[in-house]
Amino acid sequence: MLRWPALATALCLVTACATAGGSVAKGTIKEQMKVIVQPSADTLFAVGGAVDPANGPDAPKVEASKWTDAGKAAEAIKSSGASMLLPANLKDQGAWKTAATQMRDHADAALKAAQAKDGAKLSQAANDLGDDCTACHSKYKNQTAS
Repeated sequence: MLRWPALATALCLVTACATAGGSVAKGTIKEQMKVIVQPSADTLFAVGGAVDPANGPDAPKVEASKWTDAGKAAEAIKSSGASMLLPANLKDQGAWKTAATQMRDHADAALKAAQAKDGAKLSQAANDLGDDCTACHSKYKNQTAS
């Protein structure tokens, strides 16, 4: 369980890293994944599922704050994706660059869908982002580390 100081620090990092205007997240890739990307992805996946029209007629009837939460989460992921393309973080010009570009682009699609309150597009962007995560982690994430 997170302690309040750690939670406050995490929230400050997310807020600082996910500001509007195309900013780029700071910190190591591992730090960004733990503090920004994973919590933001959890939010995006949850809202994407809640607003998916395939889940029934009540799916589009989510509260306005959920759309806002999804937009903020997508913006944070987009910022991290952009950071992973910086020369200092670019692991290789092949699969890493492709994965980071896809992460950034699918997060941007999710941001636009959240802003438009388009459940089908948000759900699709979240699914695409999840596929990106799985593919990238299978190649780059140390599966034995916590």
